Amino acid sequence: MNLISGYASLPSLVILFSSCAASVTDAVAPSAVMLGEWSYTSPQVVGAAPDLNAGLHVQIAIDSLEGMRFWGRVTLWFAGDVGIPPTAFGRVSGTVDGSNGVTLVIPRQPTNARPLMVTGDLAGDVLTVLECHAGTEPGPFVARTAFLRIKAGDTATEP
Repeated sequence: MNLISGYASLPSLVILFSSCAASVTDAVAPSAVMLGEWSYTSPQVVGAAPDLNAGLHVQIAIDSLEGMRFWGRVTLWFAGDVGIPPTAFGRVSGTVDGSNGVTLVIPRQPTNARPLMVTGDLAGDVLTVLECHAGTEPGPFVARTAFLRIKAGDTATEP
């Protein structure tokens, strides 16, 4: 082998390795499936008279992710006809697993209040609640109800 021809192939190898490294770092994080705005509305009771003090409406925006983790914020929380300001909640966080499972944590202020823990199953734009609790108490999201994605996220930043 000629020494000069050996060095001539060096730039080709550098380009090849650089493109491989770029494709590894440009991979989409698994948590990207959660990007966007999600809405939860408690189910209506059939046959019940309309009641201003019934029902729960919550919206959450997921805007940051890294690997299997994601972060966001509560943007709307209405229980019946009473709104709770988004500042009453801390930074929402969660994880996704390899089999469509999602864990969502919604901290409440003051910081010594027990956070809401939600586990669910993700299928496209529907996050079905499997379980919800705050410590040992049941949480407000009913099992087998769903958060629906109302707006997909475009890009995300790291937290």
